[in-house]
Amino acid sequence: MKAVKDTRYIGSLIRDMRKAAGMSQMRLAEKIGVSYQQIQKYEKGSSQLNISRLLQIAEAFGVPAGTFLNDSGRAAEVSQMKPPFSSLSDDEAKLVMLFRRLKRKKLKDGFIDMLKDIVRLSESSR
Repeated sequence: MKAVKDTRYIGSLIRDMRKAAGMSQMRLAEKIGVSYQQIQKYEKGSSQLNISRLLQIAEAFGVPAGTFLNDSGRAAEVSQMKPPFSSLSDDEAKLVMLFRRLKRKKLKDGFIDMLKDIVRLSESSR
């Protein structure tokens, strides 16, 4: 019976963290590569999470995976969460999230160089 309780607990924590981050089920689903229906199942506790999926969810929220496994201070931790990139516009937040998904340094460096060129062109055409 403990597994069911743990599954529901982890699901409710995912839901609370998602809401505190101002994130929809659809957005979380996109970030981890599942359907929003699967997110609903995780949040209700009707579908168990494997470790790799839990790691993906933790990464999507920018928290350590252990956050989901330790219930001490849960309410305080979730209530103090600020939406990631809360001071950024939607476009800026998208840019940061997409940039973070680039794994290879060469790609990141190339993207930054390209963006610098775009800014220069934009500024020179004024």
